[in-house]
Amino acid sequence: MSWLNIFKKGDILTQGDREELARIEDSTAEIRKVSEKINRDWCTAPERSERLRELGVKLAENPNDQEVFDRLTITAMMPSSLQNGYQHRDIVLGVLGAKIEELLRPSVVVVRRVLQRALDIAESELRKVESKEKKEAESEGFAYSPSGRVQALQGRILSLRNEIASKYAFEGAIQNPSHWRERLREWL
Repeated sequence: MSWLNIFKKGDILTQGDREELARIEDSTAEIRKVSEKINRDWCTAPERSERLRELGVKLAENPNDQEVFDRLTITAMMPSSLQNGYQHRDIVLGVLGAKIEELLRPSVVVVRRVLQRALDIAESELRKVESKEKKEAESEGFAYSPSGRVQALQGRILSLRNEIASKYAFEGAIQNPSHWRERLREWL
């Protein structure tokens, strides 16, 4: 079944929704950059020796490169224990991740609003198709049995209801649903 006949992109995800989601996403850009820098510069214990070697070679080639020296200093201070070699990174990345999640929280309302619009359209289409098929069955004198189209719409409605009801970590879920781009990919 071609869902594009029923779910037209502009009807589900409006330009206003797109702009609001982009604005919310942009509010996390600086924190994401810092997270990427920490991931790049704060190595894990298994990576530590190789990173020290790499940076040592770069420093030997240019002993006055302050950025390489600073990265070397950070790497040398990272724990070398395999058991505890992730704690420093994980503590900071956890705090940054929580801030990103907090900044993205308003996108939850927008995503649910967009999904609700899709649900309303799917339910309307189901009522229309089901009504038509029931009338045809009645006029031809046989018992109504839902067609594949009706069943597909029912499945889609169930899926959309589940998506709308999906809880986020701040609502008590163990794990957040996918990022809004993934959840709304069909209409992007």
